[in-house]
Amino acid sequence: MIKRLWIHFDLKCDGETQQRLHKVLRCEIKDWEKRTLIKGAILTYHFHVPSIRGDSLYVCLDMPAVKIPDERKIHLSNDTLGQIPSEIMGRIRHLCDQNQVELDVIDYEFNLMENRTWELYRNAPIEEIIRFASIGTEIAIQILDMTESHEQPWTTYEQLAGSILLQLKKELGAEYFWLREAFHFVCNPLLLNDSHLWTLASP
Repeated sequence: MIKRLWIHFDLKCDGETQQRLHKVLRCEIKDWEKRTLIKGAILTYHFHVPSIRGDSLYVCLDMPAVKIPDERKIHLSNDTLGQIPSEIMGRIRHLCDQNQVELDVIDYEFNLMENRTWELYRNAPIEEIIRFASIGTEIAIQILDMTESHEQPWTTYEQLAGSILLQLKKELGAEYFWLREAFHFVCNPLLLNDSHLWTLASP
């Protein structure tokens, strides 16, 4: 098991709202990391066009201040919720209220275990899912920052795909078994087709 509690803020909303909130939250994530309020993040879209029930933006944060409870449940107890830094909880609640978003707060790791999520990722251990998902998110945020500042070193999708794969190999190892799954977690925040880009990146 992971040694710290990853908390999943499930923001239930349509794709347009998710994209608006995604931009705000990745700025917040960088700030929270600088202030050591969090040690890592997973930020992923889950929406359809047209929107369907269940669409939501996943905001999963590794917060050292929050202790793993003795009894794990999918939904966090009031005691655990009370340990979340007020800067984070207040900001997320404000964004949800402002955008009329329903919020659910979940034990991310326990939810992955209960739902047998590893089966979706070639039976990856839960700790590896969290590892490659958070590294994928980190790389995606770097790419989005470069794109918005017009500093990206690539001019084609093939170059971008190759750059993503190179970064993942640097972070996870050239022979890492779940590189393909990690690639997905980079492409998701970029709103890019990971299957197509993977084909371009693969030798």
